[in-house]
Amino acid sequence: MPSSFFKKMNSLLLAAFFIIAAIFFIYSIYFSNSTRLKFDQITLRNGPGLTYSKNGILKKNERLETIGKENGWIHLKSQDSKTSGWAASWILKNGNKKIDKYGNISQATIVLDPGHGGSDPGSLAKANSRDPKNFEKTYTILTAKATKKALESTGARVIMTRDSDKLLWPLSKITNISKKYNADAFISFHFDNFEIQGVANGFTTYYDNGKNSFQLAKTINSSFNDLPLQNRGVEVGDYYVLRETTLPSVLLEMGYMNNPDDFKIIREKSYRKKIAADLKTSLVNWFNESDQ
Repeated sequence: MPSSFFKKMNSLLLAAFFIIAAIFFIYSIYFSNSTRLKFDQITLRNGPGLTYSKNGILKKNERLETIGKENGWIHLKSQDSKTSGWAASWILKNGNKKIDKYGNISQATIVLDPGHGGSDPGSLAKANSRDPKNFEKTYTILTAKATKKALESTGARVIMTRDSDKLLWPLSKITNISKKYNADAFISFHFDNFEIQGVANGFTTYYDNGKNSFQLAKTINSSFNDLPLQNRGVEVGDYYVLRETTLPSVLLEMGYMNNPDDFKIIREKSYRKKIAADLKTSLVNWFNESDQ
């Protein structure tokens, strides 16, 4: 064959290569920031957070274009209905995960704080004990992990201040986590201690002065009425992790470590599961009520 034929074929192949490359480039620009909604519907808001008002609803399989991102939220525009607004990014990422029921809590960020840790064992079930089974910190992290699992089934973004045996000090490291993630609620887990062993018993829900925290504390505490320990109610607590924050926050003292009857229940896995289930129910209700 003449060389001119091969030159022509090479030119055609080269041209075809550039055309295909251009198509892929255009496709990547147009579709790289797009996705499809995998839920039946999702609520959009006027800004990146639950404190912003609702401004629209997107329905399943709508093609979505990403306009911007902030605080874990995505500014979306529907390529079908032209509706635009903000939605939590984890909702889109969790599209293939089983969620009990989509609701306001699904777009919430909840920070869970297992009290103490590391060199700070917290309250002791037995004086001077060196056995971690008698340390408060052992049960705060187990309770927080059980609660995290329960809350994640709602679609919520759940952040743990610690997920291993370490001490967060100074305490500003704890409150800064809520600020970093622009959290909607904060729950600190603890177990109590009284100067005389075996005298005090039951659990208490603490909050600092503030209407939103009080409503959160009331909602949570009322859900605990099925627990096997005495409900000591809701009280104001002057704790750093409550005082040095602006978001709705509670601190839970879920029984007395140095009361043998309380401690027997504290050690039970079923008790932690009940706490977690009650917190899930109460937070679903609270996020619905606070978003009227």
